[in-house]
Amino acid sequence: QKNICLTGWRIKVVDGNTAICVEGKRKDMKDLSWHSNAIVERIAHNQVRTSSGSVYVLQGNIDSASMRKEGFPYRFVKRFTYGFSKKWKEYVEEFLEARRR
Repeated sequence: QKNICLTGWRIKVVDGNTAICVEGKRKDMKDLSWHSNAIVERIAHNQVRTSSGSVYVLQGNIDSASMRKEGFPYRFVKRFTYGFSKKWKEYVEEFLEARRR
């Protein structure tokens, strides 16, 4: 299974605030807008695996402007500026918890 490459990527909340996915434009599909299944694992700062087993390669920095427009807190977006850190799960948990309140 080949990796799926996304540019202009950002994080989206899925499954009623229980998980996140990534969304962006797919290089191999003429920049079609695309979003992944729920993210379950970080492989590298710019590579994540989803619940379906697909690996997404995130090119460039996060699209922070569009995330801010969608109401994501600045602190959360900043933590993902350069991709997924080792503590990404903690950050996501904390963020989703706050949204569920």
